[in-house]
Amino acid sequence: MKIEKTGRFPALIRSRTVIARDIVCLEIAPATGNAFLPFTAGAHVDVFVGDGLVRQYSISNDPADSSYYRLAIQKEAQSRGGSRAIHERFKAGDIIQIGVPRNNFQLADDDTRLVLVAGGIGITPILSMAYRLAAKGIDFSLHLCARSIERAAFLDEIASSPFGSSLHLHLDDAGPDQRFNPEDAFSSVTPTTAVYVCGPRGFMDFVTSAAQRMAVRPERIHTESFGAAVVHGEDEFEVVAARSGKVLRVRHDKSIAETLEEAGLRPLLSCEQGICGTCLTRVISGEVDHRDTFQTQLEKSSGSRIAICCSRARSRQLVLDI
Repeated sequence: MKIEKTGRFPALIRSRTVIARDIVCLEIAPATGNAFLPFTAGAHVDVFVGDGLVRQYSISNDPADSSYYRLAIQKEAQSRGGSRAIHERFKAGDIIQIGVPRNNFQLADDDTRLVLVAGGIGITPILSMAYRLAAKGIDFSLHLCARSIERAAFLDEIASSPFGSSLHLHLDDAGPDQRFNPEDAFSSVTPTTAVYVCGPRGFMDFVTSAAQRMAVRPERIHTESFGAAVVHGEDEFEVVAARSGKVLRVRHDKSIAETLEEAGLRPLLSCEQGICGTCLTRVISGEVDHRDTFQTQLEKSSGSRIAICCSRARSRQLVLDI
């Protein structure tokens, strides 16, 4: 069986380990004799959890070894079913379904000095980046921020890695002196310094704003967040659900997907961040304000599909094939 670059295929959970409080680490390998597709640092895969749930998790191991993918999943207090199901049901020896690696958080080719900043479980793509940068001999610092030592994943591995001396650990409960200080982290920036940040959205907003204040060029700040897209203070517009004929007002603090769900419709959703493409819906008429990272610029310019979890309307009304 040839593994295609789209779709899903079986994978074997070869090990399951609790590596930090509420974080389980899965090492998955091909369930057949075929090799996994290579992946690049920062990539993620779809995991088909069951009951229609699909979730995206970053690959955290060294991209030089694609014989397996390693995923670290944090059990979220407000889980919509994905992380809770994985923690409760997934075990070593299980065969699961995954997608092929995709990367919306890729390292640039022209970076000469990097600052990597991870908030909590955001260490997963950042760790893969650190392995790649160390192999290329590129200078970087790695800042891992966590609420407490028991919630900080991969500490032993990082400490024993070739880039262990690059780690700066910041713990919320260890006093103000150990907390992340942007003035220190970005004190030696140059015009070619790049910043890669992954973690909760509020954490990323804090770090990226600080980086810009410290003269990091905006185009060299790269982010990937965990959590559904947040909308607030937006213009309202109308959505017509063509199949049912329902005309709905999308409020300033609601996404199109949320509005459809509140009206009793059941759109297909997964990441709710605009990265997976699950919720792409055909646009019959209207102009889209694209905010997803799944579609190419050419696809966005056609205006034929919209990611209803995060994108909005430039026109007064959108008519959707839903």
